[in-house]
Amino acid sequence: MGAVVGKALLWCALLAGLVGAGIAVYSLHVYGAVGALIVASVAGLVLLRWRAEHSGIEVGARPDRDTAVP
Repeated sequence: MGAVVGKALLWCALLAGLVGAGIAVYSLHVYGAVGALIVASVAGLVLLRWRAEHSGIEVGARPDRDTAVP
């Protein structure tokens, strides 16, 4: 139950940060836009890390070979 509440709060923070950034840019408030983007970025990064930890992907693991080079 706590995980669901935490994830919901993170999603709310992400959406509020994106909406807040849009409003701040529209009204030309630099500090508000920067603060809102920081909130959205941190919430997004935490959600990505949470998804990686719960999907069985080892966080920080490197693949055996580089897939970008054929």
